[in-house]
Amino acid sequence: MSLEQRIRDAEGSLFDRYNLTVDESFVSLHASKLRLRVLSVGSGPDLVMLHGVSLAAAIWAPLLGELTGYRSHLVELPGHGLSDPMHYRAGSVRGHSIRLLDELFDSLGLDAPSVIGHSLGGMFALWHASGRPGKIGSLVAIGDPGATLPGVEVKMPLSILTVRGLGRAVLAAPTPRSTYLRLLGQGTSPAAAQSMPHELVDVLHLACRRKGNPKTVASLMHAIDGFRRPRPETLMSNDELSRIDTPTLFYWGRDDPFLSPQRARPSVARIPGALLHEVDGGHAPWFENPEDCAKWIDEHQRAALGLNPD
Repeated sequence: MSLEQRIRDAEGSLFDRYNLTVDESFVSLHASKLRLRVLSVGSGPDLVMLHGVSLAAAIWAPLLGELTGYRSHLVELPGHGLSDPMHYRAGSVRGHSIRLLDELFDSLGLDAPSVIGHSLGGMFALWHASGRPGKIGSLVAIGDPGATLPGVEVKMPLSILTVRGLGRAVLAAPTPRSTYLRLLGQGTSPAAAQSMPHELVDVLHLACRRKGNPKTVASLMHAIDGFRRPRPETLMSNDELSRIDTPTLFYWGRDDPFLSPQRARPSVARIPGALLHEVDGGHAPWFENPEDCAKWIDEHQRAALGLNPD
């Protein structure tokens, strides 16, 4: 059985666990010369969901078990899941990500969509919201949004991925499942990793080894981060943050290993009207409490869309 089929089989079992009916599609981004995989779930107002680094669309399954009433488009970013790989270069990631989201939204036929981004996905969305005012209708950033805000630290297991050559080798090397789960716990939280269904761990573990994915992730990490600190061009200035006119919610775990919500508050305050909600948990806090995360997302979406609360 091919690696891709094993990924699909594990996904199928995972989505069955949460009673999710998933439609798979691929969108071709001609300017970026990439084909991205999109898994669409549910019906209602559109949500675009962007995962974190070295993860995949399936990471949202536990949250979607609670977040109903929307048409959620789970996008696999370049070199993640079953999307096309690419090579990132220092100094070009921000511009590329903005153009990528421009093309993605157009390909999906979405005008000013609502976006939910975790970690890397939150970073891409914040860059886009600042660079293209009015082009994102609402935004929820879950966990520290990558390397965007001052004070963020690059820690294990991500710091090793920033080293040229070494990061790719580590990602491509066969890793026992128990070791992979431990590393996943370092990047999210031990509690989050332990709560992940075994089907989800299988999807992520397999997708990390798909041809082209290790090279993409390693080049991305080297392009945006030094060993301990982000590269200066990835951080957003106060002026850039103040340009964001999108209704924005930060849903942030108090034990996020990369940046605490308390240290992020001065930067968040620069975004007009932005709300920062602290919760118990780490870098992927919907695993600790998916019902609470879904409730906050739903309330934020309803306010942004002008819908009556339930």
